[in-house]
This record gives sequence, C-alpha cells and structure tokens, in this order.
Amino acid sequence: MKTLLKIVMLLLLVVMVSCQKKDSQIESIEIPAEELEDDFHSQSVSSNNGMLWNANAETTQGIKNMQDLLDNYSSETGNSEKLISDLKEEFAMIFKKCTMTGEAHDQLHNYLIPLKTKIQNLSAGITVEKTDDIKKYLKDYFSYFQ
Repeated sequence: MKTLLKIVMLLLLVVMVSCQKKDSQIESIEIPAEELEDDFHSQSVSSNNGMLWNANAETTQGIKNMQDLLDNYSSETGNSEKLISDLKEEFAMIFKKCTMTGEAHDQLHNYLIPLKTKIQNLSAGITVEKTDDIKKYLKDYFSYFQ
C-alpha cells in the first residue's frame, strides 16, 4: 500500500511540474500586434451615444504622460529600454489609479488592451513606425474620453 501511495504521489508531482513548464512556455510566445488587435476587433471602443466617456483624471494624465515620453524620445540619443520601461510604468499606473466604473470603465479597457500590445511589441525593437502608431493611438484616446 505504501508503494502504491508513493507511486501516486510521484505521478502527481510529475504532472504538476509538466503543467508549470507548459504555462511558462505559453507566456514566452510573442504574438505580432496585428494578430492580437484583430482578436480585439469585436471589442473596439464605442462612443457614448455621440458623446465622450468621462475618464478619471489619473487615466487621462497617464495617457498624456505616455504622449510626452514618446514626443521626447529620439531614436538617435534615446534609451529604448528606458522608454519601454517608462511606458509600461505609466500603463500600470493607469490600472492602479483607475476609479472608473460601468460602461465607461469597460470602454476604457477596450481602448487599453490594444495599447498594451503595442507597448509590449516595442520590446522586439523600436522603430519610427511603431512609435508613430502608438502616438496616433494615444491621440485617439481623446476621441472617446474626456
């Protein structure tokens, strides 16, 4: 009986370890931004019956801070790792300080999910096209939120 118990425990341990390895492998897979954005197409931001959604001040300030970071970044003299880190920090701060509720909150998430993907994809290499795309996307925030 003790042998059977030991075998069952060993099998359980092997299964748990293999599941953990699969989870870490899945997290390391990079998916191009274009494919991820297509997945979120059905969750695009919608207007508030022709009006802007009310956003909390910290969210709007976070968007403005990201705009400033990108506007002040120079590919010749800038530190790309610092830019990515600073953008991620601002993005995290938006979530941390968000006090929005209801449909406005849901629409904010619809806006932020593709932004997160765009910022993450900078890690594969910062290009003028990618930074311009994020700048345009950040500017679009003000088409939906006030």
